[in-house]
Amino acid sequence: MLILLVRVLFVVLGALIGSTSGKYFYEPLVGSGLPTWFGAAIGFGIGVTLIAAEQAFRRRFTRSLVAFLIGLAGGLLLSTLLLGVLRLVLQDEELYRNLDLPAALICTYLVMITVLRSADRLRVIVPFVEFRAERVDGGGALVLDPAVLGDARVPALLQAGLSAARVLVHRSVIEHWQRAASDGDAVRRARAKRAIDGVQALRAPGLPPLEIDTTEIPHAADLSETVIRLARLENGRILVVDRDLARRAAVDGVQVVDLSAIAAAMAPDLAPGAVLEVLVEKSGEGKGQGVGHLDDGSLVVVSEAGERLGQRVRVIVRRLHHTANGRMVFADIDSE
Repeated sequence: MLILLVRVLFVVLGALIGSTSGKYFYEPLVGSGLPTWFGAAIGFGIGVTLIAAEQAFRRRFTRSLVAFLIGLAGGLLLSTLLLGVLRLVLQDEELYRNLDLPAALICTYLVMITVLRSADRLRVIVPFVEFRAERVDGGGALVLDPAVLGDARVPALLQAGLSAARVLVHRSVIEHWQRAASDGDAVRRARAKRAIDGVQALRAPGLPPLEIDTTEIPHAADLSETVIRLARLENGRILVVDRDLARRAAVDGVQVVDLSAIAAAMAPDLAPGAVLEVLVEKSGEGKGQGVGHLDDGSLVVVSEAGERLGQRVRVIVRRLHHTANGRMVFADIDSE
């Protein structure tokens, strides 16, 4: 409410200043025959334009503004030093007067662009350029591991109340899966399709807002490093299924939410000899095998169930196998 009041006051003052002092600037150009409200309209338009620009870049407005000011100050300082050197070196005064403005402009521009493009990497040199996001009520930002997009459990976890004020996916992750969707490998295309569909599922009503982040992460070695550095920028956490990414994030001091660990903690305590009911969803790779899933996502491979597709069968657990992607259960049909 206070911000809204400040914006309204800013626009009103802009219109008042435009109606009084604005004529000093436009009368030499267009003459003095214009009405008073013309200057007020110019001041109003400038105020509204600045507020619109601030709204358009609201997530990074402070960081971008500070980076701009630091770049401008650095450029002007370097230009002053350069012009001082040129004055000592050049003996021709007229040549100096024709070089000073272009040299200052070029130098200031190059420094400003360098600072703006490198703002995300200047944490140590210029700590205030980055302006890491403060933790806000609701859990802060949750950055998604690229592999997590195709996991159908994620929307359910967010719907169930997994703490996150907003969910972030970096633009390079989306581009990665879009490229993979046109790959020649059928398995890779299928994974990419699930990931892209997963992005749409995360936009469902009732879930935290999903944002496609466009922050430039220069010189990132791979997608994992991009995700880690984005989480550091946002002071957020990473939702992971990739154990290697979880280890790298922990080394960098970034908090992780390990989806595989959550699934393992919530999984029923199974042991050989346990009796389950499983829906046979499809045929397995082995002869006569049927494949189904438990409620926690565990894959169940049932011997001699290839002809019972679409049926629920009682099975006896024969053995368990734990992989990086979760738990596999091998079972036989309960003959009793």
